[in-house]
Amino acid sequence: MKAVVYQGPFQVAVEEVEEPRLQEDTDAIVEVELAAICGSDLHIYHGKIAGVLPGTVLGHEFVGRIVEKGPLVPFALGERVVGSFQVACGDCPACRRGQFFACLRGGVYGFGLALGNLPGAQAERVRVPFARTSLFPIGDLPAEEAILAGDILTTAYGGVRPFLTPGMSVAVVGSGPVGLLAQAVAHALGAGMVFAIDPEETRLEKARALGSLPLNPKAQDPIAQVRRATEGLGAELVVEAVGGDGEALKTALKLAAPGGVVSSLGVPTAEKLDYPWLAAFSRGLTLRSALANVPRYIGEVLALQRVGRLKGSFVFSHRLPLSEAPEGYRLFHERQATKVALVP
Repeated sequence: MKAVVYQGPFQVAVEEVEEPRLQEDTDAIVEVELAAICGSDLHIYHGKIAGVLPGTVLGHEFVGRIVEKGPLVPFALGERVVGSFQVACGDCPACRRGQFFACLRGGVYGFGLALGNLPGAQAERVRVPFARTSLFPIGDLPAEEAILAGDILTTAYGGVRPFLTPGMSVAVVGSGPVGLLAQAVAHALGAGMVFAIDPEETRLEKARALGSLPLNPKAQDPIAQVRRATEGLGAELVVEAVGGDGEALKTALKLAAPGGVVSSLGVPTAEKLDYPWLAAFSRGLTLRSALANVPRYIGEVLALQRVGRLKGSFVFSHRLPLSEAPEGYRLFHERQATKVALVP
């Protein structure tokens, strides 16, 4: 079958790879209807994720139909499903506590040796371990909406929903796909002022269309602007949606109001960060950072999607055939795309 394969920094290709096969009674094989390139895939593309070796099949966002399944998979053949980007067994101590991101037997598709060495979903078909807890039925939801529930929309939801009360001020650092969806979630759940911080005007236009207050750090000091609008306090909830080397998280910590929460969603590429311990202690800040807990919140997200309360497909700027995936990666890398859908 055809799949997108990592060849080295800034090099991906579409190649013939071995067909996935059932390995356990809990497995399913999904024929991919739609895959997508995620911002965290760019970290791999840039060569910054250890353990992703040449030959790795990439991708962790997908929707499709079940075409094969083991006897312990409680779905029908042909059923449309979305895959959680993180595989979770559902039975280990972490899963029983609802901490699926820490599953002792889990992993992430397409992220190499460090995260389970699971072949990715930018392919014609993908094997899904622990399908009972890693796949979710989507009925007739449009593919470009449903696919977001398996990763970035539920990531955004999980980074906002536990901390938000109606009327709360929110600042989102980064208006890429995750940041835009975090803003959409904040608006849907009743936030007050929502600030969008990003240096790209095209992204800020999308934030403005959501009802957020755009702030470009190239043109103004976002920390001063947020404090001016919040009686000198700062934002009660700050969402960091960039990751990378940690510069965005440093900004997020400065934006937070006394007693505020900083929710870090971006995938880091640096092992360490100089944490402003004294300032955080003095202002009573809470920093929350973890791999997204998609199986915990995806049911709520899908329910909101089904009734039209959450819509996120606006983040897609390009829809390409799988064969043009290298061009999709290039466009995303050069910031000519906000998010790319791939059709096998």
